[in-house]
Amino acid sequence: MQRSLDYYVNELGFEVLFKWEDPPTYATIKRDDIGIHLTTLDDLEDDYRPRTALFIFVYDVDAVWAEYQEKEVKIVAEIGDREYGMRDFDIEDPDGYRLVFGKSLSID
Repeated sequence: MQRSLDYYVNELGFEVLFKWEDPPTYATIKRDDIGIHLTTLDDLEDDYRPRTALFIFVYDVDAVWAEYQEKEVKIVAEIGDREYGMRDFDIEDPDGYRLVFGKSLSID
């Protein structure tokens, strides 16, 4: 959990709003209008690896892209305008979760 919190705060620009227990097993983080809840899943088997993508809509996707490139965040899909009407890019966090940051092409 602490590794994830450090990553989201130091690399992705989130702030910690709440942590539960010491060491933390649950936390809420926020960046602008984005809120994310993080939790450890101690009751799952060791070989369990969630295959989850989190889609995060932002107002200025190019600014977020530039910020994360500067911080050398692990980018797994380059920014671009997509046929499904979004301008987006994908990153991967230290636990292997894919986060997609994007903006609708129909919104200026």
